[in-house]
Amino acid sequence: MDQGINRREFFNTSAAGTICMSSIMRPVSVGAVEAAPRNRNGMTKTRIGKVYLGRSSPGWPTPTLNLEEDKQRIEAEFAKLGDAFRDIEFVDGGIVSINREIEPVLEKFKDVDGILAIHLSLGVGPLLIELLKLGIPITLFSQPYSGHEWHIIAPLQKQGKKIDVFPTSEFSDLATAIRPFRAIHRMKEAKILYMDAREADPEYVKIIKDKFGTEIKTTPYQLLPDAYHSVDQEQVMIEAKRWMDEAEKIVEPTKEEIINSARMYLALVKMLEEEKADLITISCLGLGLMQQGLAYPCLGFSRLNGMGLGGVCEADLKSSMTHLIFQYLTGKPGFVSDPVVDLSNSTIIHAHCVSAIKMDGPDGEQCPYIIRSHLEDNLGASLQVKMRIGQPISMARLIGSDIMLFSTGKIIDNPDSERGCRTKITTKVEHVEKILENYSCGLHRVIFYGDHTRDIKRFCRFMDISVLHEGEENLFDVPGLEWETYIHA
Repeated sequence: MDQGINRREFFNTSAAGTICMSSIMRPVSVGAVEAAPRNRNGMTKTRIGKVYLGRSSPGWPTPTLNLEEDKQRIEAEFAKLGDAFRDIEFVDGGIVSINREIEPVLEKFKDVDGILAIHLSLGVGPLLIELLKLGIPITLFSQPYSGHEWHIIAPLQKQGKKIDVFPTSEFSDLATAIRPFRAIHRMKEAKILYMDAREADPEYVKIIKDKFGTEIKTTPYQLLPDAYHSVDQEQVMIEAKRWMDEAEKIVEPTKEEIINSARMYLALVKMLEEEKADLITISCLGLGLMQQGLAYPCLGFSRLNGMGLGGVCEADLKSSMTHLIFQYLTGKPGFVSDPVVDLSNSTIIHAHCVSAIKMDGPDGEQCPYIIRSHLEDNLGASLQVKMRIGQPISMARLIGSDIMLFSTGKIIDNPDSERGCRTKITTKVEHVEKILENYSCGLHRVIFYGDHTRDIKRFCRFMDISVLHEGEENLFDVPGLEWETYIHA
């Protein structure tokens, strides 16, 4: 028998106050509550220069090559992928065949976020060299039989040039090829709200602003209770009912605690909207939210993370930055975790009381969940989320502004234990001992659905960030890592 109470019984059970059921049973769109913070930003479109590179009568791939026909063929494929480019503004560079045609293209491209160069024929190396003079990231999209210029990319990278190649026969990879440009652009316009008893480290705030363009703003605590007590009660009840209706069961929390968690979510939405921010990170325990008569933001963070925004525990700016980078790069939210290593079976258990229920992103399927209390103090409401068994994952953390710790694994279990934070996943990893030996830079790591090795390497190459694989490399002597015995989170 289910030891948790039935959701219908739960919602109809009396609590500390009386709930007006009529206010939540009317047909009001819950989606409207979700949509509001998405529209907060006024983020501009990512501007990408698009240019076709090919020589007339090149010999390879064929002496009868018609550049205009090839361009139209590929443009038709772009049209099929329209939804993938709805936030992209392509700056048309046309077809470039000879060096003197590149000058007007360079002028048009001088302010773009990235350049997508589409490879049509052999002999375009000199044209790529000219494009590189802009110092703007370039991806060469190269189909089989386009030409042999793919083989000069590694030498150019060794010279420090911001260029990559995407050799593929799949036209759907056009959307994949531009992901780093989107992430670079969105990070320039992103804003993080930081809430703790003390201000964010000004040195860290500066290096992040200088490197990514991302603003980190220390937010006064009083704004949170002000927002909490000013949200619309009808929307609070809609949100609370949604959480309860969609839960597998409810264990510890009272009805009032779930309602308060819904109120906290709407308060977070309000703050993000007013500040035109994308993510908020709060020292939830350190600020004593429950003792102040508020609620933990666990459910609210979960909702934000599944909406394309962000909520991160423990005023953790490193994990916040990691979350945003991958969110903009892959469309998937992060699960900030306290890892637990188990050498007996080559696994790492990742545990925390906050997890998105839409780990595939806003349009993905929803994970099953149980509403639980926050583990350490058995107060408030949090989630025990059951993630997808067999799902490949990436584990990452941005250190400073120029190191990305990274590894991969696969989810093999959702442990159901009263020890450790509420949401737990067991991940099978290769070289778990090497990860243990290399572990530095604080406890937290951020988990994302999918193996994002290629995407993060391309993004980091363009941003001059070193990708360090915790499970493969010896990191003891790498400058910039933090080996202190106590580092927050």
